[in-house]
Amino acid sequence: MEYVNITEFNCLNMDEKAWYLWHGATFLSVFEKAGYRINLFHLNDYYIELWYNISENKVDHIRAFRSLDLLDPFLATIDIESLFWKGLSN
Repeated sequence: MEYVNITEFNCLNMDEKAWYLWHGATFLSVFEKAGYRINLFHLNDYYIELWYNISENKVDHIRAFRSLDLLDPFLATIDIESLFWKGLSN
């Protein structure tokens, strides 16, 4: 697959961004907020959010980013408690 950097990705139209998501990005996580299902993907050296409007059944926004702060909502949904209990039982 042809490499596309973050600046190039963010300049693509919605269909082109979706093509890269379906043909090369790795799905990482999802959470729901304010009527949206927000999917997180990884491609090349950046992350991509896909904002799916649940009530309208459509994708409203796709953006690429590198900021770790923007990962916080996704990280908050990961339950790692079972990993702690496994470590204690060994």
